[in-house]
Amino acid sequence: MIAGLSLAGCGKENSYTNNFASAVFINASPSVTNANPRPGISIFVDTLAKSASVIAYRGSTGYLGIEPGSRKLELRTNTTPTAILYSAAAESFEVNKASSFVIYDTLSAANTALKVIRLSDDLSLPAAGNIKVRFLHLANNAPAVDLTLVRTSVTPNDSVTLTNRSYIGASPTISALEPFASIPQGAYTLKVKLAGTQTVALTANLASLNVANGIFTLFAAGTTQGQALTANAVRHY
Repeated sequence: MIAGLSLAGCGKENSYTNNFASAVFINASPSVTNANPRPGISIFVDTLAKSASVIAYRGSTGYLGIEPGSRKLELRTNTTPTAILYSAAAESFEVNKASSFVIYDTLSAANTALKVIRLSDDLSLPAAGNIKVRFLHLANNAPAVDLTLVRTSVTPNDSVTLTNRSYIGASPTISALEPFASIPQGAYTLKVKLAGTQTVALTANLASLNVANGIFTLFAAGTTQGQALTANAVRHY
């Protein structure tokens, strides 16, 4: 497994109006890399293109304003707009509510649609001196892992460990994935280990977490279709 890191998609709507819901779309599917022959993803709401640019693999849109109510949501390839990768006939959006749509899994001749989970985003700020993070295991073929976040911006270094995180699979328990954990603000090195061992599968520099009151989704992706295991960070706030 080869290490990689991406910081993607800073939130664009941190002050919400009374008129819109907000949603960020995160692409963790190795099938959709925005490179030939794998196109990027375009978002359509009520059959209208919502995103100005496509979402490349490991990227995100930042928060998009969406009219509240029941909306038809489609994910399409940017090269073939009629090729629908995911469709939901009636997604409900509420004023001043933020959501993350996480796109994952792979495409094949037998599987022409991607999986998508929707997470509610609690964007209430952490206590002073802290940030909030959550982790999603989206790497299809990677085993369960332990994650150690080593804070390198303090002496001596300290750390936080999240244990036994497995690939979320086809039908994850959404309520278990949504919560953010509060940890001290700082620059971190992430060590991904095989669960219950000291075998390090990936090391990544997360100095980007050193943001006052920052709120982040961390996720693992890759290990299939020629894509290496990577650690990635999406900043919500």
